[in-house]
Amino acid sequence: MDEIRRDLQEYFRENMGMYILITALFTGGVLAGALALRSLGEEQLLQLNRYFGAFIESFHDSGMLDHGAVFRQALSLNFRHLLLTWFMGLFLLGFPVIAGLVGLRGFSLGFTVGFLVQRNSLRGALFAAGAVLPHNLLLIPTLIVGSVTAFSFSWLRLRCSLEQRPCFLREHIGPYSMVFFLVGLLLGTAVLVEAYISPVFIKLLIPVMR
Repeated sequence: MDEIRRDLQEYFRENMGMYILITALFTGGVLAGALALRSLGEEQLLQLNRYFGAFIESFHDSGMLDHGAVFRQALSLNFRHLLLTWFMGLFLLGFPVIAGLVGLRGFSLGFTVGFLVQRNSLRGALFAAGAVLPHNLLLIPTLIVGSVTAFSFSWLRLRCSLEQRPCFLREHIGPYSMVFFLVGLLLGTAVLVEAYISPVFIKLLIPVMR
């Protein structure tokens, strides 16, 4: 146990700069997504409100949700993102793409939460806390860990190339892929929460949004 703790401490000490960078990129994406609402025209906002209102009414009237469909869709979206992150980490210049993927995920989250808050103020914030927060408490850290791992691997390849020194990358691909396997397991747990727990909060909070 002490050895595992020391290894984790060493890992975070060596990669602290990367974690700060990736977290900053994600946070910047969240802020950009929230601010992007200001650039939307009145017609675009009206259309978004119509779509969201139709979803609320449909969910309220039926009281049912196809959890299996939500699970499959969320699983496909998140694992494609994870696979692309893993794949780009293998390339010499993959790290800018990884940074862009992190920013886009942050943008998506910021836009969603920003729209809910703009639409219903404190009630929208409460709805966002119930509908968006539960699975993202698991999803965001796992995506950040995967992004840091891929970014670091790609950055190592670039440094080795610039310094013209061998890095024996084949020896690192196994541990690199193992980290993504573990991240994938946690990601699967986050998807389960999104499909089967978050909808419970949505159902409870729908009266607040009507």
